[in-house]
Amino acid sequence: MANTITFIGCGIVSLLLLMSIMLAGPSLLLPATFMIVTILVGGLCIYVAGGLIRRRAEIMKTWDK
Repeated sequence: MANTITFIGCGIVSLLLLMSIMLAGPSLLLPATFMIVTILVGGLCIYVAGGLIRRRAEIMKTWDK
């Protein structure tokens, strides 16, 4: 569920930044592009970290048995 929320949040923020580029013109192209890339990389990091935490929890359950 958290991964879905992360992807939806990244998509919404990226769309808002793209709309700001369209409304403000090319003066925001470079900063907004860097912000979009940063948001997408951050979402990927959260996705990977969530997978690692979930896998660790599975390993700890089998370790206790």
